[in-house]
Amino acid sequence: MDPLEIRRRYDALVSQRKTVEDVWEVINQLVVPFRGDFFRDITSEHAVTWRDNREIFDSTAIDAANTLAASIHGALTSPAIRWFELGYRDHTLNEIQESREWLERSSEKCFMALQDSNFNLEANETYLDLVTYGTSMIIEEVQEKNGVFQKLIFQSVPVEEMWFEQDWSGQAHRSYRRYMWTPVQIVTKFGPEGCPEDIITKAKTSQGMDVKEKVVMVIYPREDKKDANVSRILAPRERPWGMKYILHKDAYELGEEGGYYENPAFIPRWRKTSKSMWGHGPAMIALPDILTINSLVELILKATEKVVDPPTKVTERGLLSDLDLEPAGLTVVRTMDSMEPYESKARFDVSQLQREQLKQSIRSIFFVDQLELKESPAMTATEVQTRYELMQRLLGPTLGRLQSDYLDPLVQRTFNILYRAGQFGEPPAIVFDSSGELDIIYTGPLVRAQRADIAQGVTRWIATLAELGEVTPDVLDVPNWDAIAKEIASLEGVPAKLMNSDVVIKKLRRQRQEAIAAEQQALQAQEEGEGMKAMGEGQKALAEVTPIGGSAAGQEAA
Repeated sequence: MDPLEIRRRYDALVSQRKTVEDVWEVINQLVVPFRGDFFRDITSEHAVTWRDNREIFDSTAIDAANTLAASIHGALTSPAIRWFELGYRDHTLNEIQESREWLERSSEKCFMALQDSNFNLEANETYLDLVTYGTSMIIEEVQEKNGVFQKLIFQSVPVEEMWFEQDWSGQAHRSYRRYMWTPVQIVTKFGPEGCPEDIITKAKTSQGMDVKEKVVMVIYPREDKKDANVSRILAPRERPWGMKYILHKDAYELGEEGGYYENPAFIPRWRKTSKSMWGHGPAMIALPDILTINSLVELILKATEKVVDPPTKVTERGLLSDLDLEPAGLTVVRTMDSMEPYESKARFDVSQLQREQLKQSIRSIFFVDQLELKESPAMTATEVQTRYELMQRLLGPTLGRLQSDYLDPLVQRTFNILYRAGQFGEPPAIVFDSSGELDIIYTGPLVRAQRADIAQGVTRWIATLAELGEVTPDVLDVPNWDAIAKEIASLEGVPAKLMNSDVVIKKLRRQRQEAIAAEQQALQAQEEGEGMKAMGEGQKALAEVTPIGGSAAGQEAA
């Protein structure tokens, strides 16, 4: 992309977004103070305002937004457990122990790479933007040293600094980010050879070193490189996605053009707004209640001030000296009834009732009242499961959008980065013989709660068949027991290394059959031996009672 074209497109996007920024600015002031400033460029450290919360009189929305963001983080991408695994689309590969174990080791390394990065810190900021502004952006970078992979770096971009163009499917086609950098930051980022002379001069002087300049970064697809083989190492200019920095004031291109194998910018939205590229979140729905409760609490505080320190009323000419309301002060009046405090007769009971209703409405819109089951230091296992089932019903549509716009491309890009870096080793040869396409299976608490319904249904079915089998044993021939065992293990997230492969299962069953057959043969031989022994003992006993030289029958006849 040409630097002038980058600036023209960026300026057009900035102009188009002014309407929605009016709403975002109110949300910024009342729900997420200190998150950003949409209508004021911060050109120096002195311009940063640390009093953004002075106009907030009720913090219900702030607390509710943080609670919902933290709940999603813990339920969807919890740092405590591995919240995804990988599987082959070719199900025959999933049945082969060697290929399955290689993929599980790769999944574990992907998860550990995310854990070693700052993903968990930046992800929470992303979720907070989603529940407030409805749109967010997070960028995944790779830190290398001498061409060797070191770690992943994530950046949750504040909404007031990001813009994007969407393609026909509604996904990000080109992504823009605005930076406000000092000349020192620009020079240290791109080096003296990648900066204009005036920036270098300002960085050397005390007068201009802290005056921030507007820098625009763009990530865009290279149409002529879209068919590049991304499974091998490519030069930055040969990769399918390009990246440039420009100085906005004169469209000067800073540094060298970079490149990515995949789009590193992920732009999830809470709900997709019809006919608009921007999403909307719970804060937009709760905004009328947030504004109302903020004004109401301000009025309550003013009324409280009148009650605590009431104004004074006096009769005409009833005050003979200046009014002195200081402790031990003396005020001279004509009569004792000439001056008295003014009673406002404010109805605090009505105002508090209205405030509680508004607080309840805000917490309900942010799902807080349904996510918090009870006020206690701990929940039982049943209550935890119930909580996740509630989140499943409440956040089901949002979960699907987050997986499509955010988690799927993030996991895919992480896997590709580590694969190109040689972190997985070579996969088994059988993987190359097939398509080798992968599916992402999410195993976090929230997704596991969704899958638990299927597992419980299978378990209930087996229990019912067991009861029917006592009456009609033939029904036990209906289930495919091996398939049921593997399906329940998959739904419960049991690792493949804990299960025997088909080869081992066949071997164990063959050994068991041989052992049973050997046992039956031994039992049969024992029975035959005991029969022969009994026959021999019978003949011996018969011989003992028969006289010598004659048979028992002849003796009896004589």
